[in-house]
Amino acid sequence: MENLRCTWNIFSNLSPTLVRIFPLLYNVANKTRGDSMIENLKKKVFHLFLGISLKRRLFITYLLLSSLILMLTSVFFYTASKKVLIKRAALSSQQQLSLITSNLGEKIDNISNYAITLSINSNIADVLKENPTVPENTLEHFLVNSELTDQAQRIIGLHKNIYAWDILDTENHWFHSSTTETDQLDSILGPEVLDSLQTNLAFQFLGPFQISGEPTFVALKSITNIDNTKYLGALVLLIRETNISSAFRDLPDSSSRDFYITDENGQILSSSSSGGIYKDFSSYTKISSENYKTLTETDRQFFSVDGTDTLFICKSYPDLNWNVINLIPLESLTLDHMVILHNILLISIVVFILSVFFSILCTGTVTAPIQRLVEKMKSASAGKLNISASYSSNDELAVLYNQFNLMMQKIQTLLNDIYEEQNAKQKMEIRLLQSQINPHFLYNTLNTIKSLIEIDMNDTAVKAVSAMSSFYRNSLSKGQFIIPLRQELLLTEQYLYIQNLRYMDFVDYEITYEPSWEDHGAEIPKLTIQPVVENIFVHGLTSQICHIHLIVSIKNGTICISVSDNGSGIPPEKLAELNRSIRDFKTARHSFGLPSINHRIALLYGENYGLTIESSPEKGTTVTIVIPDKKSD
Repeated sequence: MENLRCTWNIFSNLSPTLVRIFPLLYNVANKTRGDSMIENLKKKVFHLFLGISLKRRLFITYLLLSSLILMLTSVFFYTASKKVLIKRAALSSQQQLSLITSNLGEKIDNISNYAITLSINSNIADVLKENPTVPENTLEHFLVNSELTDQAQRIIGLHKNIYAWDILDTENHWFHSSTTETDQLDSILGPEVLDSLQTNLAFQFLGPFQISGEPTFVALKSITNIDNTKYLGALVLLIRETNISSAFRDLPDSSSRDFYITDENGQILSSSSSGGIYKDFSSYTKISSENYKTLTETDRQFFSVDGTDTLFICKSYPDLNWNVINLIPLESLTLDHMVILHNILLISIVVFILSVFFSILCTGTVTAPIQRLVEKMKSASAGKLNISASYSSNDELAVLYNQFNLMMQKIQTLLNDIYEEQNAKQKMEIRLLQSQINPHFLYNTLNTIKSLIEIDMNDTAVKAVSAMSSFYRNSLSKGQFIIPLRQELLLTEQYLYIQNLRYMDFVDYEITYEPSWEDHGAEIPKLTIQPVVENIFVHGLTSQICHIHLIVSIKNGTICISVSDNGSGIPPEKLAELNRSIRDFKTARHSFGLPSINHRIALLYGENYGLTIESSPEKGTTVTIVIPDKKSD
C-alpha cells in the first residue's frame, strides 16, 4: 500500500508537468518541419527538463523508458528468436561441415593409402626396373601390361572411389594404362606437372578435370626404387567427382541447402547439385570476391543471393587448401509467431511493473543522498569549512561523500598553509624593507654630524651624536620589527631634534598628543613615521621657515598620525603619480619611501590601513598614517 501511495503522489506531482509537455509537443509539431522541428523539440524538452527536480526527471525517464521497451519488445523477441534459429542452423551446419570434412579426409586418405601401397609395391617396381621405357614390341607391351594389371588389381580390387588407374614411364610416356583416356590426361596434366613428379615424391590430388564428359579428380604418386629412391615412374588414379560429393549429398535437409567445395582460388571443385563446377564461386553465387575472402577468414557471414538473405558457413580442409561451404536461405527458417506474441506481452507487462517500482526506489535512494550533499556544499560555499557529510552505504555515492570530506579537509589544510606562508612572507618583506630604510637614516645623520664638526659646532655635534645614539638604541629594540607606537614617536622626536640642530632656527617642530592615547597600546613597524618626516627635509623645504606639526589622535576605532608641513607642496600631476605608486606597490618596488611605508602597514594590518597624502602647491603637505586601535579590538 505504501508503494502504491508513493506512486500516486508522484503521478499527482507530475500531472502539471505532463500538461505542459503535451501542448508544447503539439505546437512544435505544427510550427516546424524536418530537421528544424527535431532540433526545436530537443531544445524545448531539454529546457523543460532543466526546470523540474531531479526526482521527477528520473521518474519521467524511467516511465518513457518502459514505454519504449513496450514498443521494442516485439522487434527484440523476433530478432532474438531469429538469431537463435540462425545460431542453431549455423551450429548444425558447422557440425555437418565437420562431418563432411572428416568424410572427405577419410576418402582422400584412403585413396592416398592405396596410391602409396601401389607406389612401394616391389613387384610393380621390379617390372618397371626391367622395362624403364615403353616396349615397342606389341606382344611384350601386352605381357608387361598384363603383369602390372594383375599386381594393381590385387591391391585396388573393388575400391568404390577409384574407377581407373594409369602408369607413366621415366620419359613421361604412358607406359601402361587400364583406360583409354591417356590422350586426355596428357593435355590435362601438362609437361610441368608430369616433370615435377620426378622430384616431388608427395601424394598429389588434382582436379576436377573433364574426362570422358564427367568431372574427374586425379591422384598422383611417384614410384621409386626402395633401395636407392631412384625414380621409376608415376601412378595416376582417377576418381569421379560424384564419389567426392557423396560426402554431403545424403545429409539431412540437404534439399534446402547447397554444399560446395572450392579451392584456394575460389573455383568450385564439387557441389551437392553438381552445378557450378569449374566456375568461380563468387560469380556463381553472385557475391563479391571481397565477401568471399571475408567468408573464408571468418567462417560465417550473411550475404544476399538474388534478393534472399542467405547464411554462408565455411570450413577449411587444410590438407588440400579446400574450403567446404554451406548455403542456408533464411526463408527456410520458420517460427511460431503466437509464441513470440505471448512472450512479448508477458515480458512487456513485467518490465513495465518493474520499471515503475524501480523508478520509485531510485528516486528515494539516489536523490535523497544527493540532496543532503547539496546542502553540505551550500554550507561550505557560505564559509562553513569545518563540516563533514556521512553516508552509510558502499555504492558510488559513498565514494562521492568520502571525496567531499577529503576535499573539505584539504581545503582547511591548504588555507592554514597559505596563512602560514603569507605570514612568513610578510615578515620576510618587512625585514627586507626595514634593512633598506635604516641605513638611509644613518647616512643622513652622519652627514649632519660631519657638517656640524666642519663648522666648529662641536657641542652641537656632541648633542647630535648623543641623540643618534639614543635613536639607534631605541630603534634596535632587541631585534623586534614591530614596536610600540610611543617608541616610534620617540625615535621621530629624536630625529627632529637632530634635524633642528642641523638647520638651526630655519626649522621648528611641534608634537601634539591626544589625551590617554598611550592607554590604547598601539603597535607600528619600526621607522614608519621617521621617513615621512625625513621626506619633508628632502622635498618640502623652501626659503621660508619650515614648520612641522605631528599630531596623534584617535578616530573611529583607529589611531591617526598626521605629519604636516608648510613647504612647497606637491604638483597635482606628481601627487597623482605618487598616490598610484602608493596604491600599487609592485610598480614602485625600487622605492623605499612612502610606497614602502604603506605596503608594510598593509602587510601587517590589511588593505584598510595605510598612508594617505594631501597636498596643495605653496600651501604644504599632510601625510596621514592610519593603524588599528588595539584597545578597540
